[in-house]
Amino acid sequence: MKQPVIYFKNYMLRDIEVSDAKDMFEYGSDMDVVKFLSWGPYVDESEAVASIKKFFLSRPDRGLPVGYAIIDLEKNKMIGTIDIHTKVSDGVYEIGYALNKHYWGKGIMTEALRKLLEVSFWYHSFDKIVIGHAVDNVASEQVIKKNGFIFEKTDYERAYNRFTGQTDPSKWYYLTKENFK
Repeated sequence: MKQPVIYFKNYMLRDIEVSDAKDMFEYGSDMDVVKFLSWGPYVDESEAVASIKKFFLSRPDRGLPVGYAIIDLEKNKMIGTIDIHTKVSDGVYEIGYALNKHYWGKGIMTEALRKLLEVSFWYHSFDKIVIGHAVDNVASEQVIKKNGFIFEKTDYERAYNRFTGQTDPSKWYYLTKENFK
């Protein structure tokens, strides 16, 4: 499934490539970045290569776009990913994201999410996007709310914390094409 290249400020969204593995390893090996995610931390760059091949480049086989790499155009560096990773049901898709911590707090992910929503609703013609975050991940919650997502529920069973072995609560949101502004 193809998707357009998107530019905003000094950044670009383009399909992730195996050549992004070095940059992905940089942030994917950082516990601050991955502590709320279902993957990582990477131990070596080969894990990032395998992740790109297995989880991103195989998505078109399932009718999904590859996933966007977020590129810092000034440094020609991949600083994160934002992607449509799961088809929940007809017209309903789940998205996720990760960002190198050196770029946190600059509004980059808020804008990248906005662009992914535009692509999702207007280019792919999806009807609804869902997203979740660990209750303790306040920064992700702010990005989601700034993009107009509607709170649906707190799920006390879905988010398994692989570091503690406990099930941590997660908050879930949705946005429909009709609600998107």
